[in-house]
Amino acid sequence: MATSDNEININFDSLLKLGYGIIDIRVKDYEITNDKAKYVIARIEGDRDTFYSDMLKFYLGKELVDKNVYELWVKILKHKINMSDDLKRDVSIKVAAIDYLENNYK
Repeated sequence: MATSDNEININFDSLLKLGYGIIDIRVKDYEITNDKAKYVIARIEGDRDTFYSDMLKFYLGKELVDKNVYELWVKILKHKINMSDDLKRDVSIKVAAIDYLENNYK
């Protein structure tokens, strides 16, 4: 799924319809794939329509009013990849989300 140059192409609607959501992205070497980033996908038990909004609220401690939560989530995932590259370790999605919100979100 992951592509080069931090490009993230995900059909969130299709994934959600199947009952799954991307909860994280790992920047770590695994022997099974050469992709730089690996998605962590989980089964969604709750409301699929508000999954990403609820997850952002959980990580950030406040509710965001954003018309395109998928786009915001992709930006946070890309930010996590960049932060992990810069720090030469896998940072947590919560740290990446907070850092993105404080430094890039308008």
